[in-house]
Amino acid sequence: MVRRALLRKGFRESDSRHRWYEYEQLNGEASGIKTLMSHGADRDLGDRLLGQMARQIHLSRRQFEQLIDCGLSQDDYEAMMRRDGFIR
Repeated sequence: MVRRALLRKGFRESDSRHRWYEYEQLNGEASGIKTLMSHGADRDLGDRLLGQMARQIHLSRRQFEQLIDCGLSQDDYEAMMRRDGFIR
């Protein structure tokens, strides 16, 4: 569920020992904003891991849940990252 939601919101997966998800801006440029998820962890993400992922992509836990549940669009997320200076 989390993996699919991240992919729908502009994150691109790079597969290695762990799966990295880096946000690709709407203009196609890499942002440097990324989070990590172990293989197979999508089913077993607990509160602690969800909180870590949220912090890695500069969101509160509540905002991260909104991103995953489609209450926060990719446009909204990118606008927040621009406003807060994480991307240009």
